[in-house]
Amino acid sequence: MNTFYTTPFYRYSRYVWVLGLLCICSLNIQAQNWTASKPVRFIIPQVSGGGADTIGRVIAQGLSDKLAQPVIVDNKPGTNGGVGVDVLMNAPNDGHHILLVFTSLMAINPAVYTKLNYDSLRDLKVLGSLCEVPLVMIANTALEVNSFNDLINYAKSNPNASFGASSGNGSFSHLLLEMLKAKTGAPMTHVPFKGEAPAVQYVMSNQGPMIYIGTPSPIIGPVQSSRLKALGVTTLKRMEQLPNVPTLSEQGLKDFNESFWYGLAVSSSTPNHIAAALSASVSDLAQTNALIQSLSRVGCSSLALNAPEFNERVKSDIIKYTAIAKSVSMKVD
Repeated sequence: MNTFYTTPFYRYSRYVWVLGLLCICSLNIQAQNWTASKPVRFIIPQVSGGGADTIGRVIAQGLSDKLAQPVIVDNKPGTNGGVGVDVLMNAPNDGHHILLVFTSLMAINPAVYTKLNYDSLRDLKVLGSLCEVPLVMIANTALEVNSFNDLINYAKSNPNASFGASSGNGSFSHLLLEMLKAKTGAPMTHVPFKGEAPAVQYVMSNQGPMIYIGTPSPIIGPVQSSRLKALGVTTLKRMEQLPNVPTLSEQGLKDFNESFWYGLAVSSSTPNHIAAALSASVSDLAQTNALIQSLSRVGCSSLALNAPEFNERVKSDIIKYTAIAKSVSMKVD
């Protein structure tokens, strides 16, 4: 007879295994039992009228339906999302305060800012991602170019009269501009704005030759009505909403492929069973046809990653954009 199964070690290890299983079951039961019991504050860490705001409000409506509670949008712009993170971290960790997160807040800020008031992996607990968008390069009608290659030729011929807007220092639009300058050798003066909406509005005002690379939602309408010119799309695939706009890769920037994703997070101090319940709701929401169709209308395609998958995506993108920022010597104080 094998005496191992009667030893104190075996009895202890079996006790630990059973205890661990009970803890997991308890967490699952708690997650299933937790529900939002009052209106949810939905923090959008960008200005009203920009791409994040438009997409965030679509998500907020879907989340309200899923949680059976009002979801109240609260715009808190600043530091490419850093102000919104600070607001979240100082709010109760009861599951009724949720933050819209995106590529620049989670992965680019850590890559380009020398000082940051948060750590996206330590201070935030992601719930899942919902969608991603290509970026669109636009120019105003004051700029006499009609393609990406026209722009590069113009910038090289007019080095002191070529300007690229961004939604702020250290933003994705700023990084993309620096990447394009490095890849093409075209000189272009960076002009930062306080958010995407002001940047798009300025470009559209025709006050001078200017380009901008941003999310589709505030851009599609003006392009379709010829108030702006679309010069290229940053992904390998053309946009369904702008099928006549070629990709930058098609125009010679081989394999250039950048998109911008959106997801949700709570503070890392949120109890695990509450975060698990919210994550389950977000995963369900990400796969509903109604949300997918609503997001498609503002240029988004589905990116339904659960919490662990989304966390891995954030980690890999921090590594990716840290290397890119270093290669173009981009750092923001």
